[in-house]
Amino acid sequence: MQQEWQAASKTARASDTAGYLSTKTIAALCSPSGGAICILRISGSEAFSISEKLTASQREEWQERKAQRLWVVGRDQKRIDDAVMLPYFGPRSFTGEDSVEFFLHGSPMVAQKVLEETFSLGARMALPGEFSFRAVKNGKLTLSQAEAIKELVQAENDFALELSLEKLSGTQHKLVEGLKNELIQLVTLGEVGIDFSDQDIDVVSLPALKQRLAGVIKILLNLQGSFDRGKKISDGIPVSIFGLPNAGKSSFFNALLGEDRSIVSDIAGTTRDVVRERLNLKGARGYVSFKISDTAGLRKSVDQIENIGIERSLKAAGESDFILIVLDGLKPELESVRKFLAQVEVDQKNIVWIASKSDLADAAQRSKLENELGLKPLWVSSVTTDGVHQAALVIAEAGERALDKKPNEVLLTRMEHFQAVELALQSLMTARDSEDLVLFASCLRHALNDLGPLIGETLPDDVLGKIFSDFCIGK
Repeated sequence: MQQEWQAASKTARASDTAGYLSTKTIAALCSPSGGAICILRISGSEAFSISEKLTASQREEWQERKAQRLWVVGRDQKRIDDAVMLPYFGPRSFTGEDSVEFFLHGSPMVAQKVLEETFSLGARMALPGEFSFRAVKNGKLTLSQAEAIKELVQAENDFALELSLEKLSGTQHKLVEGLKNELIQLVTLGEVGIDFSDQDIDVVSLPALKQRLAGVIKILLNLQGSFDRGKKISDGIPVSIFGLPNAGKSSFFNALLGEDRSIVSDIAGTTRDVVRERLNLKGARGYVSFKISDTAGLRKSVDQIENIGIERSLKAAGESDFILIVLDGLKPELESVRKFLAQVEVDQKNIVWIASKSDLADAAQRSKLENELGLKPLWVSSVTTDGVHQAALVIAEAGERALDKKPNEVLLTRMEHFQAVELALQSLMTARDSEDLVLFASCLRHALNDLGPLIGETLPDDVLGKIFSDFCIGK
């Protein structure tokens, strides 16, 4: 059955080569099978007629958004599933087209058979993100809202969830729409100024237009600066575990992960390369994502391979927002650690000091280390796990502070949006520095075009298709 279903979906897709520009009725599961319920979505001009055939016309009169319980049947009229059908009339649907959703029992066999029947009746398998693509084309969603749906599906922490929901509510679109309208007004006033250059009209003079432009540049500079936080919210904050050999770095790394990810032994130099893992830690406000690197122990070595690992450790630390310095609670060798730390540019506020082997250190050893360090480190034991939870909380709360944002503040999360803002800023800086009204207006038109990936309206269909091609099928 799996091979038959795949063949049917391949045939259905191959029969229509227009891709995202196709107007053919499409179908896909918009929730996975295998649970209690899965949902089949059908959208397009034939959605109702296909649904009638799937249910052998058992339905009552079509009533918008009124659920009906009925049998889904095959071409041989044999029953496939006892389902609930919910119709949506275009344009008052997600895609803006006639659409039907079938709530099926979650059996993968049921889903495959119903999909196979749907394709045989004239629908084709939806491309990734094609439902959202049609919603944008039909004016039901802005491009930024459609992208927010993808980000909402992929959100792995509370900050990413909050950011995607704000974007879905239209916060980013409202800001970008305001920028677009202001630039259009400035271009229009610039054209007026060119036409009436022989008259002294202050509102369309170059100094007056430049003064208005300053506000646009300020907003775009804020957007440009937001990208770093936006990416760290979605991808994770880079963190390195740093220290001497056998200090307990890999043991602490494994304790944070809750699994044996790094090899641990008493042999110095066991970890020779950077081992990276993504990890969610819960702070006071929710989960924060981190990209944590377990690095090679820092020491002078004659081993060429080990030295390469140490160089990579220093590089990883330099590229990290936070460094977790793990000291051996019994033999901290603090001066050696500080010599290596001096090779890394890092703000002292972004260092978390951790002392390992708390289960073995007595009060005198603890007091000595704390006096030498000048502060109280986080004492942990990777054997008993004492202190690991507290250390995780401290790391999470440091991450929360780094990602803190104002209510409704727009943060860029996509590289193409960041690049669009950078290009637009280059055009606007040229306009700001120009002494010619014609050049000023021309640069503003370039900036509007540069902002296309954010605005969405000026993007050609093939670029839109590329944007949606990495969405989930069924979304």
